[in-house]
Amino acid sequence: MKYYIIIAVLIGVILFILYKYRQAKQAISNKKGEIKTSEALLDFILQHIKSYILFIDKDFIVMKTNYYAITNTQDSGQAKRVGELLHCVNSLSKGCGNGELCKVCPIRQAITETFKTKKDFSNLEATVSLCLSDQETLKCNVTVSGSYMNLHNRPEMLITIHDITELKQTQIRLQDALDKTERIEKSKFMFLEKLSNEINDQLNCILGWTNLVSTDKTLTPDQQSEYMNLIYEHSDHLSHLANDVLRLARIDAHKIDLQMVTFCLHEFCQDIILLRTNNSHPNVELYLEGDSPNLLVYTDQQKLYQVILNLLSNAQKFTDKGHIKLAYSVDEEQNTINFLVEDTGLGMSPKIHSYLFERFYKANTFTDGPGLGLSICKAYIEAMGGTIQFTSSEGHGTCFQFSIKKEPIPEGDITLDIPK
Repeated sequence: MKYYIIIAVLIGVILFILYKYRQAKQAISNKKGEIKTSEALLDFILQHIKSYILFIDKDFIVMKTNYYAITNTQDSGQAKRVGELLHCVNSLSKGCGNGELCKVCPIRQAITETFKTKKDFSNLEATVSLCLSDQETLKCNVTVSGSYMNLHNRPEMLITIHDITELKQTQIRLQDALDKTERIEKSKFMFLEKLSNEINDQLNCILGWTNLVSTDKTLTPDQQSEYMNLIYEHSDHLSHLANDVLRLARIDAHKIDLQMVTFCLHEFCQDIILLRTNNSHPNVELYLEGDSPNLLVYTDQQKLYQVILNLLSNAQKFTDKGHIKLAYSVDEEQNTINFLVEDTGLGMSPKIHSYLFERFYKANTFTDGPGLGLSICKAYIEAMGGTIQFTSSEGHGTCFQFSIKKEPIPEGDITLDIPK
């Protein structure tokens, strides 16, 4: 009887052990499934986190990373250091840590310090140069964070690298926009200040000469005529200033309407030369140079007239000997009409070249006019699809070159009479 009891007990123990074994096996299987799920989730996160995650040891060797998943590149299986994995230009030739700039690399310094002090670092901003190919490199702005770990008595570190290049570029664009806004506000203030001074100067002259003519009974008819001419002259300056301000207002409002017409360019330039001939110094030859006397153009005649007239007028103010030349030519390849206004006058110092197209800037403060002409010319030329540039040196004259787009002549205008 005893034996039966012992056998029964043994069978019960065996069955209980088998039951517990199956429970343990099921639990292990469940844990494996959880681990696999966690690993899959971790891999998914690493692939879609949009940041580089690197587990590295104290020798900078990358043990695990999502770099290959994010960049869709193949893992060669060879151990790589941080700089080699990221294709850092400074470490590719001699290896990570041996490049010329590795000693001053802020990322390397931060990682080294973290392994030494066991203190984390975060949001370190740096610029890295990455090698895309043998001929191409790319500069990226990144933020780097590092967390120290000690697993199984092995010092390791989790490195997180965020690419903030686009963010930096956006910040630069925003800063440029802010700077531009500040410049515009400052420019507006200076514009109004100089405009007020210019108007006051002209009005004071008009009022002064008018008062003199109306109150001084001792003036001779010749003197009265002279003073009246001065009044007319300053009134004319004031009228031109008002027109220039209206033009600038249209330019700022982006309302430069082109009134396109077809006309003979050579005849048009000859008329301008004839108009300005009496304004030149006797020792200055003013002439036109163009090899297409029958050339028809389709553009805004009035705005082109204002541009050329302004450039010739400026040349005549500063040229008392030599020549002033107006020339034009056609560039069929670039589809432009090119103009040149060249003089042998005083020329300009290089230090004022960058200010020449600014509003109210005058290279010579003793000359007539508020200094708006060149800024208006530049806006008109750009509206006609062209550009303007110049060369100048003191004592050797100035040469303005500008172009406008060569628009196709409307079919109905091709049969216009051409001057013989």
